[in-house]
Amino acid sequence: MGLMDKMIEFMMPRMMRMMKKRMHNMKPEEMEKMMEGMHEMMESCFEEMDAEELESTMHDMMPKMMDECFSKMNLEQRDGMLTMCKEMLHEIECKYDDKPVETES
Repeated sequence: MGLMDKMIEFMMPRMMRMMKKRMHNMKPEEMEKMMEGMHEMMESCFEEMDAEELESTMHDMMPKMMDECFSKMNLEQRDGMLTMCKEMLHEIECKYDDKPVETES
């Protein structure tokens, strides 16, 4: 187990508890602002990780983070976010599978 794995294993449960407490009373707009800052921080961390570390981190973080965020949104906000996520995942899939990106009309 590499150093990054040990750090993630140690820090993730604590970070998720902290985020859950902090996000409990956040409005969706505040959550979006927080996510922008986290994006920059995570991007720099991800640059240092190999493929296995990235995969492990995504499996650990994404479902929990998304569930917590979606739980705070109303139906319209969740629908909009789900649509955006689906479109983004489709574009990523096409990008890395060499498939042309199709947009819904």
